[in-house]
Amino acid sequence: MKTTPRIMEAARELASSHAYDKITFADIAKKAQVHWTTVRRAFGSKEKMRQQLLEFQSEINGPVSSDTKTKILESAERVFAKYGYDGATLDQVSLDAGMTKGAVYWHFTSKSDLFLALTEKRLKELLAELTVETSTILKSSSPQETLREVLKAQFASCEQENNDKPLLLFEFISKRREPEMREKLDTTFSALLAGTSHVLENYQEKGLVSNQVDSESLSVTFHALMNGIVLMWLLSPKSVPLSALADDVSKVIWEGFRPRN
Repeated sequence: MKTTPRIMEAARELASSHAYDKITFADIAKKAQVHWTTVRRAFGSKEKMRQQLLEFQSEINGPVSSDTKTKILESAERVFAKYGYDGATLDQVSLDAGMTKGAVYWHFTSKSDLFLALTEKRLKELLAELTVETSTILKSSSPQETLREVLKAQFASCEQENNDKPLLLFEFISKRREPEMREKLDTTFSALLAGTSHVLENYQEKGLVSNQVDSESLSVTFHALMNGIVLMWLLSPKSVPLSALADDVSKVIWEGFRPRN
């Protein structure tokens, strides 16, 4: 095979399993068994090489699909929950999703990029669930009892998921020590706290939640309490009967949140 077709074949093969913007002249040269300067001449410039690699990925993986991205995130959630951030690989994610590694790279440039996208997705879902549940609880004729039932369902879900998904939250938190992730994680968690505060402030104005404590403090207190309980259960499940705690925890939360008339 002539040199240029061999280079293009090597580039196409690399594009099927690597992020296009991470592939170098040297990578292609090694695979095509030529000198890196020969690769540079074949493409003309790094920018043209990456444009060609992007086109290869588009051909291999098909058009960008939000459904595909959602499927990758769902697989990532299972893989990260099972193996942890350090143990998880994009190969495992692509295998779980039933697609090529290149398809994963089409949507996410790296494992950390995928992990951050998953963090943002999960916290947005948590805020959406919290908004609906808060409305259900506060509009109920018996808010404390409704809160207790909501907590029982949540705690039962944690126990049924065999520790995998509950651990995922703490995977998010542990990655904050890495400088490249710190700012993005701070932004994402800040959005969760701010969103929760906004929901609570709205109900304070309606007289359904105590206004003796500002909504931001209530938001932090609520998430700290719930996450702390789940963490203690993860550390010592025999000493922390999660489902049995729903009654007492609902009393503690309602005592702090109920309106004082």
